[in-house]
Amino acid sequence: MSGKQFLIREIESLPPNIIDEVCRYISFLKFKTALPDDITLASEQSLAKDWLLPEEDAAWANL
Repeated sequence: MSGKQFLIREIESLPPNIIDEVCRYISFLKFKTALPDDITLASEQSLAKDWLLPEEDAAWANL
């Protein structure tokens, strides 16, 4: 039995109030896993002004 099949079987056996809680937890997990990428993209424009400086290139040239 796959993990997905196990989860479906377990969810089908839960009372409605617990299913609501599971749904909220799944939403939280999806948000939590998406967050780092969103932060990286959001900060890219503000950090780019420093990344594009010749001094920055020189500092990383020997690495």
